[in-house]
Order: sequence, then C-alpha cells, then structure tokens
Amino acid sequence: MSSKTVLLLACTVGIARPITAGEPSPLRVSEMKVCREMVDRQCRGAATAFRPGVESVAFFTRVDGATGDGFVEHVWKRDGKEVRRARVPIKAGSYRAWTTKRIAGQTGNWNVEILDPVGRSLGRLDFVVEKSAGAADDQPDEPDGE
Repeated sequence: MSSKTVLLLACTVGIARPITAGEPSPLRVSEMKVCREMVDRQCRGAATAFRPGVESVAFFTRVDGATGDGFVEHVWKRDGKEVRRARVPIKAGSYRAWTTKRIAGQTGNWNVEILDPVGRSLGRLDFVVEKSAGAADDQPDEPDGE
C-alpha cells in the first residue's frame, strides 16, 4: 500500500464519526395511525379508543428521509410498561410499515412510539382499550408472538 493510499484512508476515517442521540434524526414520520386492521396496505378503522372486543390493532407509519436500507423500532407500552418492541425494516426514502399487537382483554392506557436506529423518538400515539360494562379487572399482558 502506498503512502498516498494510507494518507487518504486516514483522512477518510478521521472525517467519519458516529451519529449520536443528541443530534436530530435524518428520518421523519409523515404519517402514523393506530387502527383496527391493515387492508391493501391501508390503515382501516383508525382511532384513539378501542372497545374491549377488538382482538388486535396495527401501528401504521410512513417514514421519510432514509438513504438506504435501515430500520426503525415500534415500541408498544401498556400502562407505562413495555410489552412489545419490533424492529421494522425501512427500504426506501419514503416507506410505509406497520406492526400489530393483540390487545384482546388488555384494557388500559396504551402508547406506541417509533424510534430511529439510534433510539431517538420520531413520534408517539396514545390510545385506550376500554373496559366493558361490569367487566372484571384487566387480564395480564399476553405474549402475542407477532
């Protein structure tokens, strides 16, 4: 390897630096919804409150600003406790993606947040799973395998 090649490599390495959580994310969320189901890549039944009979919901996101293959994470929480974390691939500059969560019998206050690869929040939605009239206390979180 010539001395010019080594110098060029050293200069290139010196310029590159890791992205930190303190910097703004290059990714943006242009659309996000919690809905009852996904049909033909469309979010159907978007809401902020779901009745007790709903089996599962989807968190739909459109992420802009990716410059190659990457990922985001969807983090689902019930009453402040994380119950699911899903790594979601982002394969284009503007990319639609979603995850689902079983919520049947799991009443309470929910939120789902989207994080970039460094862990910076790109957005969050809150929703409620309502109790049925005369229902017993909540059931514990159920593993959904999704």
